[in-house]
Amino acid sequence: MSIIQGPTLWVDAAVAADVGSQRWLVQIHPLDLDRGPIEISETILIGRDANCCLHLPDNSVSRRHAEIEKQDDVYTIRDLESTNGVVINGMPITEHVLQTGDRIQLGSRIFRFLADHDLEAQYHETVYAMMTRDGLTGVFNKRYLLESLDREVARCRRYQRPIAVILLDVDHFKLINDTYGHLAGDEVLQQLSMRLEHVLRSDEILARFGGEEFAIVIVESDRAKALDVAERCRKACAEAAFETSAGLLEVTISLGVSAPAVDEIETQSALLDAADKFLYQAKENGRNQVAG
Repeated sequence: MSIIQGPTLWVDAAVAADVGSQRWLVQIHPLDLDRGPIEISETILIGRDANCCLHLPDNSVSRRHAEIEKQDDVYTIRDLESTNGVVINGMPITEHVLQTGDRIQLGSRIFRFLADHDLEAQYHETVYAMMTRDGLTGVFNKRYLLESLDREVARCRRYQRPIAVILLDVDHFKLINDTYGHLAGDEVLQQLSMRLEHVLRSDEILARFGGEEFAIVIVESDRAKALDVAERCRKACAEAAFETSAGLLEVTISLGVSAPAVDEIETQSALLDAADKFLYQAKENGRNQVAG
């Protein structure tokens, strides 16, 4: 197994001549641009043990967590009875034939499986996603949100269009982490993201704002519509327990909605500050509710 170092991709002539036969892992969470693509040129053992081919010094990873078996151009990943399991594209597996683009989660570590002749393009695409997407949940990150919100506020002010921002966070999230562990907390955030994405339209921006807090930007939205979207998000979270490695957990969210009149739209910061005040109000009033 060899590693291409650093965020700038380079491949020696021998590899470049036969890149179609190569397979790679790129770590996307936690974000680590210093570790470039990891070449899988043979069957490898993955785990916390220092003797593993792919050593992951992380307590959420078992000593011998998984293996990727290489047979010709077929790469099969197997869970080696690890404590926290192997999750591929959001689904726990015991054995899985890897396909290009697969998302592999081992404890709290998340990788993307890359292949074929477009390695360089895929790698840089993945790095771009790492810069704009949250590695844990796959939704947009705070940097992307703030840049997008700046543009949308300017557009809405220019053309007198409405805009709304929703801030939400998980009720008693620290208690979930302290009681059930950080891996269960991560699983809650991942499942929450998926539930929110199912509720939202494709043109509504969902981003992880920080920790257990998320933000939603809705353009062309008045207050009534924004409150309706927020309530649908709340129900999507509360209607069914979350499946985690610690068992089923009842999880709720609180939401604050900022939706000023068109002639009162000011700045990105003003929108976020107003939404944050309403979020605080929702918590003060008992949580698991919308304020705005």
